Amino acid sequence: MRVTGGEWRGRILAVPKTPDVRPTQDRVREALFSILMNEVPGARFLDLFAGSGAVGIDALSRGAASATFVEFDRRHVECLRKNVASLNGALAKSEIVQADAYSWIDAAGAGRNFDVAFADPPYVLGVQRGYANVLEALAKGDVVKPGGLFIAECTAAQKAEEHAGWDLCRDREYGKTRLVVYKRQAS
Repeated sequence: MRVTGGEWRGRILAVPKTPDVRPTQDRVREALFSILMNEVPGARFLDLFAGSGAVGIDALSRGAASATFVEFDRRHVECLRKNVASLNGALAKSEIVQADAYSWIDAAGAGRNFDVAFADPPYVLGVQRGYANVLEALAKGDVVKPGGLFIAECTAAQKAEEHAGWDLCRDREYGKTRLVVYKRQAS
């Protein structure tokens, strides 16, 4: 896997060697950052279920002011730390948190006011839990600021849904993957 754009474009990133990781494909990350091209420079970026950290690292490479990575699995966090440390200047702009993403949103994430939040949970978990509770918690706790974006990566079979307090901006399929972009409404 590689960084798809910006300062570290082309740099190779390690992927945790566990069956639980499904890294966001380069093609999907390129599409994601094409959608976000005007939102990322200077943004405070949140990468939930971060795995290797590829999405948050791509955000930093493209000019995000900071990235917070939230990942539960200790092995994935170790790989993520190595990836961030391998890129000149990335560590100073990064916060790496080992925690359950759902619990972190409800507690430590409250009041953080991120500009952009991205979530790529294991597809089974995303289907089981959906995104309604996540969107509600992100808004209620001001984890994402009013006017900020939330992007969910999910299986193409999982349909996007409307949610109170959020505008559904984009819903695109990329093979077996779907990217759904929500914008938080002003309070």
